[in-house]
Amino acid sequence: MKKMSTWLVASLALLALAGLPLFAGAQAAETSVSGYITDSHCKGEGAKDGHKDCALKCAHEKGAQLGVWDAANSKFYTLDDQKKAEEFAGMNVTVKGTVEGETLKVASIAKSEKAAVKPAEKPEKK
Repeated sequence: MKKMSTWLVASLALLALAGLPLFAGAQAAETSVSGYITDSHCKGEGAKDGHKDCALKCAHEKGAQLGVWDAANSKFYTLDDQKKAEEFAGMNVTVKGTVEGETLKVASIAKSEKAAVKPAEKPEKK
């Protein structure tokens, strides 16, 4: 019986180790998000020209995180590289990287020449 349980444990360990390469290759795909660099307090309200000073003040003095506001999906992504985000605060940008939860791990940030997408307005109720 003891040999059987030892064999079973060894078999399960080998099976677990054999599956590791499957998980190692499963990396998040790179994505691209366009929008304004703003702060986690203002989010979409700060996604506009002229918000740079406010976003930096909130980040430095009030504990806010800088991120990109994806207006097309009404979603705020915190950027893992806060120093890089500071360089583009208040600007309309395209951020490339991988999403992990609510955080975008930055591969690159570039100023966008095209206007940021605005969320669709809701029709008025009559």
